[in-house]
Formats: sequence, structure tokens, C-alpha cells
Amino acid sequence: LAVAAGLGGAGALRPLSASPLRVAPCAVGVMRRNRGMCLRPKLGARICGVGVRALVDSGRVTKDEVPDFMQPNVADTIYAQSTAVGMGGIAVIRVSGPGALESLQRLSKPGAKVPKARYATLRTLIEPETDLALDQSLVLFFPGPKSFTGEDVVEIHCHGGIAIVTSVLEALGSCPGLRLAQRGEFTKRAFLNGNMDLLEAEALNDLIHAETRGQQKQAMQQMAGAHKKLYQRWRTDLVVCLAHVNAFIDYGDNDGIEEHTVMVPTREKVRSILKEMRSHLSDGRRGESIRSGLRCTLVGPPNAGKSSLLNVLAGRAAAIVSPVPGTTRDIVQVRLDVGGLPITVDDTAGLRVAFSDDIEREGMRRSAQSFRDADLRVLVLDGSSLAVDDSLSVVKLLEAMQEEAEREREAEDDMMNQDIGKDSVGNWGWSRQATGNDGEDEEEEDKEEKEEGLMVVLNKQDLHEATGQSVADREALSATLAPRLEQALGNPVTSIDWISCSTREGVESFIQRLTDEVQDRTASQSDEAPLITRARHRELIKSTADALDRFLHTDLGADIQAEELNIGLESLGQIYGAVDMEEMLDVVFRDFCIGK
Repeated sequence: LAVAAGLGGAGALRPLSASPLRVAPCAVGVMRRNRGMCLRPKLGARICGVGVRALVDSGRVTKDEVPDFMQPNVADTIYAQSTAVGMGGIAVIRVSGPGALESLQRLSKPGAKVPKARYATLRTLIEPETDLALDQSLVLFFPGPKSFTGEDVVEIHCHGGIAIVTSVLEALGSCPGLRLAQRGEFTKRAFLNGNMDLLEAEALNDLIHAETRGQQKQAMQQMAGAHKKLYQRWRTDLVVCLAHVNAFIDYGDNDGIEEHTVMVPTREKVRSILKEMRSHLSDGRRGESIRSGLRCTLVGPPNAGKSSLLNVLAGRAAAIVSPVPGTTRDIVQVRLDVGGLPITVDDTAGLRVAFSDDIEREGMRRSAQSFRDADLRVLVLDGSSLAVDDSLSVVKLLEAMQEEAEREREAEDDMMNQDIGKDSVGNWGWSRQATGNDGEDEEEEDKEEKEEGLMVVLNKQDLHEATGQSVADREALSATLAPRLEQALGNPVTSIDWISCSTREGVESFIQRLTDEVQDRTASQSDEAPLITRARHRELIKSTADALDRFLHTDLGADIQAEELNIGLESLGQIYGAVDMEEMLDVVFRDFCIGK
């Protein structure tokens, strides 16, 4: 169940499609017949995000019909520390479930009044068995369903000392019916009780883990419902399209509904939605880049100043700097905030033909692999003794190492494909459709991403100036180097910066250029937030788009077209956790006045 959205890890999730729940029969097209083919449509809907409790209370489903994994154990009351573990001024402990208020009373002195709902109350907490005072804390009571989880919730704001927090948690653990919450379980209960959808749950997780202002802004926009509105509009339009197709199938012959009055405008609407989806799918993965961050790799020969540049960017001695060639054997990573966006910088082993041993060669191989996978590539060269031919030899060596890493990667992929096959169900519960052009699309996307430019940094400008070289000499050298590197790599050189890590000359200019590059990768032509922020969203939108494309191009009749729209609606609904096919009936009777 994707409700935890990273809060509980892949192992704690169960697939949405593992246990479908049919909530009501669908009267439209219970049995469709076309050219001797019988097709039984979906008879209802999965309940995703509409609130298990609300459906049971309304009588639409019985409690026995709800799959075990979709209903919280109402007998359980859970508790956990909500603030970060460790010493601090204040710690917040949350309790949720039917026994929340009772547990608070057990930790209070005899005769203590029930706290007023949503008001902070000062209370002395005691150990239930010994009446030993634990702390003076502020407590709050939030009656369900108007609480975060939709259940009765108690929050204990105690002092943040380790002994105090531990003793309060142990006291709660001694209360009957209470247990420690699993990772993400509070959010899971909020989802199952209809207090938030999957997009909001994911945005909450992203907000909690935001490292930069850019990540914070994107998470807040998603929580505000900017994305859900578009998904709901697409879904509403597709429900109308499906209703029209089903009405044409079941009532076209008897009620005189002509094909051109139904199918032509339906195809136009589907074509319009498909165009929008493809536009968002070709966004350069901006949302994922903001959420997860970009990767920048520093490559070059030994002693060019890669580690020195990393230390300058990090503002600390993150990597060892030594005049001895080959000091860096493995990748050193530093996480940075560049222009409000996260970026991971890899300092890699120096590249040289005459490597000393197998360990250095392995480091070079990892350097090439990091360079291949990077979003931003920076070639660092020694500008004090720059020889163009030597630089080209380093580039050729890099290409050779990349090819070797690529062969190893292909071999690993082949082994994986043999194990799981082409159609695999991932942790999120959707199937990857093995359509004819999927591989081509992915290959095209990878090609677009990898055909990025190269930023070149010529370090040790101070030593170059010490030899009597002028600015004109440096410009001439840059002009000679750029086309040679472009020819060798096949990618354009976007910039050449002369810097000195010792004197910091030119460093600010390079950092600004790096910032501009990062912002260009994540910028949008409009102020709208990126729609796709996770691989889950992209996979499901692509699955929906594939279904719509098949709807437009199939010649197997309206029955198959209706099934394709069903598939598309189900994939789209899984993005934010809502698939309700009953809405289709309302549209049918409203638009076509069936049964008047």
C-alpha cells in the first residue's frame, strides 16, 4: 500500500492491486457481446483514499468486505515519538486510537480532569504502577474524526531529555492495548480514514525530508492540491468519455445514439488529454530532480585539483588533498545546497593511463561510471601545465572506462531480466506494460538526458600567471581546447572556467555558473509546479497514456475501447488513491436521459 510513500520503506508497503474490493455492482454493460466475444467489465471500484470508515458507516460496504491490509486494527492504539530522537528542549509523543484518552488518564494523577479538546493543558505525568512523577508536560486531546489520523489523538509535549522521553514511552507501553507505531502508520491511518490522499501523504513525507528551499516549495505546492486538481480534471473527463462509450455500446441500437455523435467528440477529448499527459511526461524529470537532487561528477587526471575544488564547494575539508598522485581511490560524496536545490557532488579518482595497481584501476572505473550517470559533468584539468593532447588522452581513457562500465551494467540488466521477466509488479502495485514502443521511449529519454554538455574547469590559474602567461594566452588556450574536447566526447563544452582553489580566484564565478546550470535543469517556462515528482507518478501517467493511445488506435470495436479507458482510469486513480467507477452511471443518466 503506497500510503506510507517512503515513510515506511518498500518492505512495509503492500500493492494496491493485490486485493481488489468491489463496492457496488455496475449496471452498465454487465455482459458485453461483440462479434461473439464476451467481455465482463469491472463490477465496481477499489476503495482508495475515499475512507474505509466512511464507506462502512454509509453502508456501501460491510466491514467483512474490506481487505485486511486496507483496514486498521481499531482495537490497537498506537504511540510513538513524533520529534527527532535525541536530546532537545521539547519532545512530542503522539498517541492515536480508541484508547488514546484513557492512556493519558492512566499517566495522570488520580482525579485529573479530561483535558478540553484542542486546548493545551499543563499536566504532571506519572508512572502508572508506582505513581512516580515523570515530567510536567503540555498535553492536547484531538477527538476523532477531526484529527490528523481521523481517530482520537493525544499529543504529549514533554521535556526533551533522553531519560524523560524514555520513561514516558515506557509508561505508555505498560498501558493495555497500546503498542509502538510502525513507520508511517499515523499517516497510513489518516489515509485509510479519508483525511488525506496519496499525493498529500507523499508531499508530507517530502516536506519532512526537504533539505533545501526548492524541495520545501515543491512539497508545499503538492500538499496544497495543485497536482490533484489536474488529475481530478483528467479523471472527470475520462469518466465522461467512458460513460458515453458504454452508453453507445448498450443503448446505441435501441435508442438511436449514432456513432458520430458520441465517438468522434469522445476521441477528440481523449486525444486532448493524451497530449497534455505527454507534455508532462517530457518535462525533463524536473520534479524528480528537485525532490531527489541532481548529481554532479568531478573527473580529470590526478593532481588537477578535483579534491581541492570539492573542499572549496563544501566549505570544509571533505576530501584529502595531497601532492601525491592517486590520493583519491574511491568516490567522495558531498551533499550541497546550490541555489536552493539539492546537489550531490562526486569527487572521483584521477584518470591516467599508467595506473599503479588494480585498486587504482577500479577507482578509475568507478569514476567513469559516476561520470556516465551524472546530471552535471565537470572536467577538471591542471591549467598551469595544460597540454591539449594530454587532456584528450584523459578523455579517451574516460570513454574507454565508460564503455567497460556500460558492458557490466548491460550484463547485470540481462541477469535481472532473466529473473523477473519483462512484466514485473513493483512495490507500488502497478504492472509495467510491455508495449511495443516502451523500450524505444526509455532509450530516447536516456539519450536526451545523456547528451548533455560538459563544464570544464582549468585549475591553478595562479601558477599559470606565475609563468608570465596573460589573460589573452588563457583565452587562446580555451579556444583551442573546447573544439578538441567536443570532437573527442561528441558533446558540447558549455563553459570553460579558469580558477584557483588556493587563492579562490574565479571560484565565485564558477559557483554561479554551476548554480545557473542547476536552475536551468529544474526551471519551468511557467510558474507551475512540476506535476511529476516521483517515479510512481511517471509510471502511472505513462500507463494511462498508453491506454489512451490504444483507445485511439484500436480497430477492435467499442468494447475494447471501453476496456482501455477502464485501464487508463484505474492507473490514473492510483496516483492519488481514488478509483470509483460508479460515477460513470451518474454521467450516463444525466447526459443521455436513459430510462425516462
